[in-house]
Amino acid sequence: MSVTNATDRAADAGMPAVRMEGVDKWYSTFHALKNIDLEVARGEKIVVCGPSGSGKSTLIRCVNQLEEVQKGRIFVEGIELTAGPKNVEQIRRDVGMVFQQFNLFPHMTVLENCTLAPMRVRGVSKAEAEETARKFLTRVRIPEQADKYPAQLSGGQQQRVAIARALCMNPKIMLFDEPTSALDPEMVKEVLDTMIDLATEGMTMMVVTHEMGFARKVADRVIFMDQGEIVEVAEPEEFFSNPKQERTRTFLGQISHA
Repeated sequence: MSVTNATDRAADAGMPAVRMEGVDKWYSTFHALKNIDLEVARGEKIVVCGPSGSGKSTLIRCVNQLEEVQKGRIFVEGIELTAGPKNVEQIRRDVGMVFQQFNLFPHMTVLENCTLAPMRVRGVSKAEAEETARKFLTRVRIPEQADKYPAQLSGGQQQRVAIARALCMNPKIMLFDEPTSALDPEMVKEVLDTMIDLATEGMTMMVVTHEMGFARKVADRVIFMDQGEIVEVAEPEEFFSNPKQERTRTFLGQISHA
């Protein structure tokens, strides 16, 4: 079966967008992820939170194999990432990622940053790539910045360019790794508003963030991690009003007094 056909069949069968089975990840002797079992439904919005060093970023970086796991299996759109590099290459085209740092090419304009991957990876024409890029720059509310360079933009604008760049690959899943933590406070809202717009349009999203207001408003489920483990998973109302685990209660108490 081809990778493409497998993806189509996964969608038809209602398979989860992401499934992790018994995943373990080590950095030398440090056990970063411990026996992770997780399913993310198509169209679901997941917020991952927890203290620093709990494994949050490692978790989502494993979804597109930016981090390789030593044990367990990971499926994206029904395709097993842990089965070989060919599957990884295909799935990375369908999984967009936005990092804490914007990672824009400083010597390229905003438009060029957005068109590079579709032209090189998907083989689309320059005209088509530019049309798509302008559509998504409009979607993230900065169409007028297309011909500027990253250094000419604010941090919030640069992060919105990074989101538009990821969307230009027409991903099925979007991963966000603390996308607002490097921003000045006044720029956080514009990025979160862009992510909220994406969520309301049905995009499957996994978001590592400390923005609990965003989690309350957008998440279908909140995952709390600590010491490499998934400690608690709940819908936002239950998670914030009635956490079951002591570690979760301690974390929420700390951030409420921060």
